[in-house]
Amino acid sequence: MTKYRYVAPATVDEGLEILRQGGGKVRIAAGCTNLLPDMRAKELADCVLMDISGLGELRGVDADGGSIRIGALTTIDEMLHSPLLEQEAVALWRACRQFADPLVRNRATVGGNLANGSPAADSAVPLLALDASATVASRAAGKREVPLCELWRGPYQTAIAADELITAITFPRDAARRSWFIKNGLRRAMAISLITVATAVKQDGCVVTGARVALGAVGPTPLRARRTEEYLQGRAIDAATLAEAAEIVRGEISPISDLRASKEYRTHLAGVLLRRALEAVRA
Repeated sequence: MTKYRYVAPATVDEGLEILRQGGGKVRIAAGCTNLLPDMRAKELADCVLMDISGLGELRGVDADGGSIRIGALTTIDEMLHSPLLEQEAVALWRACRQFADPLVRNRATVGGNLANGSPAADSAVPLLALDASATVASRAAGKREVPLCELWRGPYQTAIAADELITAITFPRDAARRSWFIKNGLRRAMAISLITVATAVKQDGCVVTGARVALGAVGPTPLRARRTEEYLQGRAIDAATLAEAAEIVRGEISPISDLRASKEYRTHLAGVLLRRALEAVRA
């Protein structure tokens, strides 16, 4: 029989101490939307389940000076009902609208969604486009900021050490930058994304003065399309620009073929969704 030891720290410091003593055998439990399938599949054994769902200090969305901070335990539903995100982080808010079903949105946390390391994590792509960073804490090293573009090392692999905990996600407030998110899946409810695209664009008149493009489920990790971003700089978002940007982004990704879609279909779709996302933010 598989056995687990259950602990529920009362504070973040207590949780960090449990992680320090755990020697890599502590699994963090919050919304458990990723953990429960692993438990049912008996892929967890001889570990400590650390339930951090009671750590209220890790919840909430607020503006702190020039940044927006989201506590790692904030659920997708709480983010969906945040007026601040709806007004200033449209790409992230739209991703929350399309995230699984209401039951999962009520349980899943943004920290857990990022820490799971899925290439198709729906919150990862808009947060990449918003230039977000994760605040990571440990007993040994204190706090450090990890840009999301450096967080993932491969499928379900992250730069988070075994004794570290994501405590918050932050990104700069930038009212002049318009963002958008598009998800394509086989069906709306509970579908794992075939591909996701997010854009965050700043324009002077009709000319792009800053662009970020992020994609999910088209490589080993969520990624930024740097060559596409460079191409967009200084150009108007017109028909010619959209067509060329679509071709460039198709050359920047390396999707796989699986039961849900072929590599060729995902590559074609990346260009189509990028065009739609850029059209949505065009001045």
